Amino acid sequence: MSTITAKQSKKHSRIKSGLRALINENDWQLLRKPVISAFILFHGMLNFVYMFNVHPYQARILKFFWGYYHYLGLDQDYGVFAPMPRNVNPHLVAVVTFADGSSKLWMNPRMERMDYATRVQQERYRKFFNDNLAWPLYKMLWSDVNVHIARMNNTDPNNPPRTVTLIRFMSMMPLPEKGIGRKNPPHYQRETLKPYYVRPEDLK
Repeated sequence: MSTITAKQSKKHSRIKSGLRALINENDWQLLRKPVISAFILFHGMLNFVYMFNVHPYQARILKFFWGYYHYLGLDQDYGVFAPMPRNVNPHLVAVVTFADGSSKLWMNPRMERMDYATRVQQERYRKFFNDNLAWPLYKMLWSDVNVHIARMNNTDPNNPPRTVTLIRFMSMMPLPEKGIGRKNPPHYQRETLKPYYVRPEDLK
């Protein structure tokens, strides 16, 4: 316990020394309240912008802070609530092509094809694939997901995966007054998101 306390004290001392090199104690006492207040006000306004209705001005503001805000885990989106709920119904598939030219279709879990008990356990996959990964906002993850899919399908050492292609299928949801008593239409709109050429080191 004393060792941990000593390490913490040493770390705090280094931080304090670094801060003193930037600003002396008297100046910090003068600036501390305005700096902390500005920090709280900034994040309060950023929260307000994130919870505001979707608007072109909102997108212009958020593009500067999106990476920072998501890194801290502070984002909260209300796309499923009024007045502008999401009006498309997507799902992702991946086409895995092997060394011998054969191919295989990989599909992420689809909630509408599961019973209720299984759906509760698998819901996090729908959130990750359909709400996040299917859209260009999260395209920085596409290559990593393609590598993961390649590894999942690397079952034959003599016939490894050569390419993985993410494809999004979706359809527009019918309006409530027109959709009563009808199922959602098939996902007929197709878009290729990310063809990926698998490297040997990806399969290790």
